[in-house]
Amino acid sequence: MENFCAVMFFISLIAIVYFAIRWIINHFIKNGVNKPYKKYTFISLIAAVLFLTVGNIASPTHRSSADQTSTSSRISSKHKKKNASNESKRKASISKANSIKEKESSESALSSSKKQSEAESSSIAKASSESLVASSSSAKKASETSKTDNASYTQNGGWTTAASGMVFVSDSNKYYTSVKNPGNYQYMTQSAADNSGAKPAPRGNQYARP
Repeated sequence: MENFCAVMFFISLIAIVYFAIRWIINHFIKNGVNKPYKKYTFISLIAAVLFLTVGNIASPTHRSSADQTSTSSRISSKHKKKNASNESKRKASISKANSIKEKESSESALSSSKKQSEAESSSIAKASSESLVASSSSAKKASETSKTDNASYTQNGGWTTAASGMVFVSDSNKYYTSVKNPGNYQYMTQSAADNSGAKPAPRGNQYARP
């Protein structure tokens, strides 16, 4: 529309110049106004003004409309890109947060399991150590007792006689003062034997004597 108005405006200007020149020539040569040329000149002038006005009106409107459309399009495109970028960033942030939470949860579970395992191992090691210490202490005590016991009783021939105040306690809870195999008996004081519920043997046999 703008181009068409511009072309018609220039054509109208050419027509104005042409008819104006012809009208001036006729006016000075014949000493009068040639009405047809005068009429055409006015028509050309009106047409030029009309096309110029229409062109000026249509052109800004068209430009404004096009600019507005282009601006709206650019703004819409920018908004879409911005929204897409924000959405992408938001999704990436959510994904990263979820990943960090999962990692922390896994590390927490692993740490808890490791601590529990270490605590169990420590407890087992401690119990084992205490058991070994107890066994060692018991063995040491038994060894010391055995040494003391061996030093306490005396042997005469095939018989082993307990020291004064000491007795040999059998598995049947009977105690003797002389036995042939002291390893089959518990060697303790008579008062300790009485306190444990042992009784003096009523009679002897070929292996033990009261």
